[in-house]
Amino acid sequence: MNDPRQPSLFFITLPDLHRLCAVRIILSNGVADTEIRSTQIKMCRQLLLLHQDILTSPVPGTINQIWVVMAIPFYKAGKLNAYVENYGAKVEAPQRVIPVILQNCLSYSLTARLAPAWNKTGHLLVQGREFLSQRGKQSAIVLNINVTETQVCLSIDAHTIRLPPPELAEFGISPSIIKDFDNHKNAVIEGHSILNNWCYVLPSMKMGKIVCILHTTPPDCPFHSYEDFQMHWDNLYGYKLPEDCGDTEIYCSIYFKMIGGRILTYPVRHLEQTLYGHL
Repeated sequence: MNDPRQPSLFFITLPDLHRLCAVRIILSNGVADTEIRSTQIKMCRQLLLLHQDILTSPVPGTINQIWVVMAIPFYKAGKLNAYVENYGAKVEAPQRVIPVILQNCLSYSLTARLAPAWNKTGHLLVQGREFLSQRGKQSAIVLNINVTETQVCLSIDAHTIRLPPPELAEFGISPSIIKDFDNHKNAVIEGHSILNNWCYVLPSMKMGKIVCILHTTPPDCPFHSYEDFQMHWDNLYGYKLPEDCGDTEIYCSIYFKMIGGRILTYPVRHLEQTLYGHL
C-alpha cells in the first residue's frame, strides 16, 4: 500500500437529535452460538436494505445486540417491531440518540451501503465488485467518521493497493505434493506439508492458520457448494465472489485461536493474497 496523502475532510451539520431515537435489539437465546454473529450482521444489512431512512450497527463488543437509529415517527409506525418479531428477537424501549451511538451506526451503515462498489477489507474499502479477481493496482480508501453533538466529520484517505494472487507453492508446499493434489480430486494437503501456513482472511483481516487444503468442503462446514459461499458473503457483507468458472474447487480449513479455537472453511477458487470465507 502506498503512503497516504493528506486526508480529505468533510463536515455535515447534524439534524435535531431530539427528533430521532435509538433502540437496541436483543437476539433470541434460541439462536445457536455458532450462528448468532452471522444473524447479527445479516439483520443489520437486511434492515438497511429494507428501509432507506434508518441506520444500524452491531453493538460494539457484542455478538447478539444491534443498534437502530431512526426518526421517532418511523418507530411509532411499528415497522421495526414487525421485522424483529420474525426473528424472535426483542426490541428494548427507545432512548435518546447520543453521539457515540450515532457514530457507530453511521460508520457501519455507510460501509454496508457502499458495497459492492466499495468492499471492506480490514480498515480499507477496496473499489469494485470484482476486486477479488483483479490482479493489478486497485483503488482503496480509509473512511473515518467522527460525530459530536452538532456535526459529523468525514475523513477520507485515498490509497493504491495490490492484491497479487498467490500460488499454492507460496504456502511452502512442495511441488510433488501440489502435483498429486492437482491430479487427484480426493487428495488432501495436510497441515504438516504446509510450511507457510499463516494467512489473513477477509473482511476482518483476522489471522488464521491453515490446517489443510481440500477439493471439497469438510462434513462440519455449513456450506456445501461454492454457490452457498456466494450467497452467504453477499448476504453478510455485499461481497460478489467470482462466478463459477468450471474449475476444480479448492478449499482451506483455517484455525482461529482468537475466536475460541474454531476451524472454518474457505473457498480459494480464485486465490488472493488474503483468503476469503465465512467469518
